[in-house]
Amino acid sequence: LTGSIPESIASLTALSSLDLSKNRLTGPIPAGIGNLSSLSFLNLEGNSLTGSIPDSITSLTALEQLYFSGNHLGGSIPANLGNMVSLVGLSLYANNLSGPIPKSIGQLSCSYIDLSGNQLDGPIPATLGSIGSLEELYLHNNSLSGPIPTAIGKLGYMSKIDFSGNRLSGSIPDTLGSMSNLVFLSFENNNLSGSVPTSIYDLRRLSHILLGSNGLGGTIPDSITSLPNLEILKLSSNKLSGTIPSTMQSLSNLKSLHMNDNRFVGSIPAGIINLPELTELDLGNNMLNGFIPEILHQLSARTYMVLSGNQLSGPIPTSMAYCSQLQRLWLDNNSLSGPLPDTFSTLSRLTSLRVGHTSLNGTLPNYIGGFTLLSLLNVNGTNLTCPADHTSCGPTQSQRSVFCQECPSFCDTCGKPAEATSNSSSSSGASTTTDTSSSSSSESSSAAASSGGGASVGVIIGIVVAAVVILLMILAGVLLCLRHKRQQRPKGMAGSLAASHCTEFSLAEVLKATNNWSEDNQLGSGAFGDVYKGVSPRDGTTVWAVKRAKLIDVDFQREIQQMADKNHPNLVRLLGFAIGGDMRTRPEQVLIYEFVPNGDLQTWIDPNKTPSPLSLQQRLDILIGAAHGLKYLHSFGVVHRDIKPANILIGDDMQAKVADFGLMRPGEGSTVGVGPTQVMGTPGYVDPMHSQTSKATTASDVYSFGVLMLVVLTGRPPLSDSLRESSHILSLASESLSSGTAASLKNPKMEAPGDAVLRVAELAISCTVERTASRPTMAHVANELQAIREEVAGKDELSAAVKVDVQIQEMKDAVAGVGSLDAELQLIGNRFST
Repeated sequence: LTGSIPESIASLTALSSLDLSKNRLTGPIPAGIGNLSSLSFLNLEGNSLTGSIPDSITSLTALEQLYFSGNHLGGSIPANLGNMVSLVGLSLYANNLSGPIPKSIGQLSCSYIDLSGNQLDGPIPATLGSIGSLEELYLHNNSLSGPIPTAIGKLGYMSKIDFSGNRLSGSIPDTLGSMSNLVFLSFENNNLSGSVPTSIYDLRRLSHILLGSNGLGGTIPDSITSLPNLEILKLSSNKLSGTIPSTMQSLSNLKSLHMNDNRFVGSIPAGIINLPELTELDLGNNMLNGFIPEILHQLSARTYMVLSGNQLSGPIPTSMAYCSQLQRLWLDNNSLSGPLPDTFSTLSRLTSLRVGHTSLNGTLPNYIGGFTLLSLLNVNGTNLTCPADHTSCGPTQSQRSVFCQECPSFCDTCGKPAEATSNSSSSSGASTTTDTSSSSSSESSSAAASSGGGASVGVIIGIVVAAVVILLMILAGVLLCLRHKRQQRPKGMAGSLAASHCTEFSLAEVLKATNNWSEDNQLGSGAFGDVYKGVSPRDGTTVWAVKRAKLIDVDFQREIQQMADKNHPNLVRLLGFAIGGDMRTRPEQVLIYEFVPNGDLQTWIDPNKTPSPLSLQQRLDILIGAAHGLKYLHSFGVVHRDIKPANILIGDDMQAKVADFGLMRPGEGSTVGVGPTQVMGTPGYVDPMHSQTSKATTASDVYSFGVLMLVVLTGRPPLSDSLRESSHILSLASESLSSGTAASLKNPKMEAPGDAVLRVAELAISCTVERTASRPTMAHVANELQAIREEVAGKDELSAAVKVDVQIQEMKDAVAGVGSLDAELQLIGNRFST
């Protein structure tokens, strides 16, 4: 549905349920909606509604469920919210709401309240402690300040509480220890201080404790073992000290442990390293010493381990090969010695390996060339030497590129056949296996020929035996492949996505839609894959944008599920997916998006491609839409990591839609960041703090958006060809703000008031300040852009009115003295004014 909600809806006084969610409705919520006295269910989420929440809504005393999330609503929450005495569920997340949370909220009888992803400020009202029925409370990603009220501890039914991403200060109340039903606790990314109350460790039902990015001190008590259900523990970026309790080895359900960037000392307890269910372990940037403990058994759940930035010494344990599913291994900036273990050859799923700035020595092992998923290799500052054999570079161009970054001495020969290789050796794109088999075949032939005729019987027997062995190997491979095909599809995947309207298509349907990946259908190519245009073979009308993945992702199912439930007017919508092909040689993972007809923002701001430049109002509208899309993602803790004009698509009515967000990975249970991973993004847009720490947060997206604003304003790229720091577009903006001149900050063909241009530039600079905690949220950015947009629109209307007056006066002057035209001039004036 499109258009606005009609005022006439107020006449439906007998209506008990109204659901207009997930449409394209615009305009304000009619004040007359307060007349629907029989209404018990009201859902308007997932539209583009603007204006404020009408005060009349508080007269709906029979209303039990109120959902306004995912819109562009501004203003404050009605002060008389507490009048809605029947309200059980209240969801206002991902809007532009500002001001304080009304104290009257304590008069409600809700079990669920979600006000996250707005720009609410002021303190958390202590009256929330009066809602005895409250089970879930989400206030994250706002600008709330002050202490956490001790009255919150009265909420005995509370199971989930999230205050992360605010400006809360003071200590964590000890009264939280009374919330015996608490399962999820997140106070991440605030300014909390003091120690973690020991009473929290008595909450036996807790599965998630997220307290990272604060100023918490003290130690971790042994009583943490009283949390048998604990799955996620994130204490990173605090001031915690002391040793890591060895008793934590009893936390057998722990899946994610992040204690990085603290002041822990002592050795790493062997029991923690060997926790069987632990998927993520990050102890980086502490003061830990001693040896890395031996791994005693197979740890198939472990996907990444970060121990970098400590004082660890001794060799890397060969037993680390037990972590066969490891994707990220960071051991850099320690005092480790010895070679890279030969047993690491089993870590074939590694995507990121960092061992730089250690005392490791020996030769960089050849097996690294077989790591087909490796995209980051860091051995800088070690005594490791490069191998002489070019075949160790790896069979693919991407592997050779990664390998050659560390071993530039043979980049020229990397992947090329050696001079001694036989004529049957493969070219630079061939695999190491092909080279080796060809060479072996040649050597076997030569040996047979030189042995003379007396050895012919032995040769024949050898050939027969070899043929049988090869046949058996082929048969076993076919059986394994068939078995793998049966196992590789996640059970119930389509069913789990059905509620999100994400459809599973067959690979045959995709091939038909794209004309078998025809070049004529190709729209473009990016880091994650090629994009093709297609038409759904099921209805013959729906136009698709089909993304064909370049690299196979083992978390494909998780990423699809993550994208499928993200529905916002300013996000490109995922329609479906497809999985197929030969899962060993050329597996296919395909994402099917809605087709956005007007290309990307890069095309619209490139002066060489657009003869008629966008007006300032159009540019602001696009930026506002993109800001709302990002704000919505951030409310779920999703960090984009590659904000740039090419990832902002332009839909109908020049509506901005953020693309490629689903290919980014949020932290498990986190509302703030994605934790340690490889640096991603486009040069010029990447947050320097992300480059330094390899941690992407919502603040990283804000930085990139700040650069984007300047690029959209000027039409210039973020970096000049010289790629010098001083040539960054931020330097240009800073100079213009210092001088108070806007001329260099806008497209010369674009008419725009200088003060508005400078306000946008000032906002952009605030997004890129070095201290991430000082950067605004995307909700704040969207609000500021909207205010600038309204100011520009007002000036344009005034300018148009002035032009009309001038034109009328000129016409009057031209016909001065001709009274018969006075009436006609009056008509002309009326026509202009309307």
